[in-house]
Amino acid sequence: MKQRFPDKKVFFKQTLLNRLSDEGKISLDRNLLTILSKDRPSFFLEPAYRLTKTADGSADPHGVIGQIRSEKEIKDMDAEIYLDSVIIGDTAYEAESGFIGEEKEVMEKLSDTDLLARFLLDEMK
Repeated sequence: MKQRFPDKKVFFKQTLLNRLSDEGKISLDRNLLTILSKDRPSFFLEPAYRLTKTADGSADPHGVIGQIRSEKEIKDMDAEIYLDSVIIGDTAYEAESGFIGEEKEVMEKLSDTDLLARFLLDEMK
């Protein structure tokens, strides 16, 4: 299915955000991250995890290694999050915590109807 919405998303590792915050290179206001550079891009943040490998090094029965999943998507899969692990069924995955950031400019250009459609499509996944 072809995506109907612009896709300007990026994954920010938590460790990177911590370092940039300590260095004063970003500002956070609730779920809005602004990079303190010349053009000051801003991103709406949503908690997420990058699944890196199975905890025991076995095969990936769910096909999720290398994927970035929002916290909501993980919970919708009836999976659990524990520290730096995501547990799907009987399989534990090592995961990097962070956030999916969607560029503020993109979100502001969407009409209310598009935003509602996006929300409903996300709920149906």
